[in-house]
Amino acid sequence: MDRPDTTNNALPPRSRGQTLQRWLEASLGIAAGLILMALVLITCIDVIGRYILSAPLTGAFEMTEILVAALVFAALPLTSERSEHVEVDLLASFIGEGFGRLLTRFGGLFSAALLATFSWRLWIYAVQLLHDGAVTNALGLSMAPLGFFASLSCLLSAAIMLYRAFVPSLTDPVPGKETTP
Repeated sequence: MDRPDTTNNALPPRSRGQTLQRWLEASLGIAAGLILMALVLITCIDVIGRYILSAPLTGAFEMTEILVAALVFAALPLTSERSEHVEVDLLASFIGEGFGRLLTRFGGLFSAALLATFSWRLWIYAVQLLHDGAVTNALGLSMAPLGFFASLSCLLSAAIMLYRAFVPSLTDPVPGKETTP
């Protein structure tokens, strides 16, 4: 039996980089959403337990601290990839487009170096937490996994910033160039 020709309707093939990018974006976005839902659930259970049942959720404060930290580091690569960091353009009106691109490149390289340094130091700290057996006070949860997650998140963000420094997106604003909505 002959198969119908669907080459005209086929989507263009994705590169491995695009597939990895979409997978990371989806998984980190889902993780951030689940963490946010867990924070809401913990808060609701704790408030209901505390004020209606006079029985607060044990360890709610620790769980909230850990989940907020995890949320920040889950969102960091997404923010880096989408170029949604806070930027202050004090010189934008005084510089030309060419210098603006150079400044953007320098900013990406500086951010990548800073994030790579954070990653390195967080990894060392996480290893230290692991060897010391550091746990939270109320629940006894190990602190090392959060340190490793934060380190890997910073490393991924550093790689993204390094890539963006050399391969700017077409949608990235150029400092010094006026854009109209």
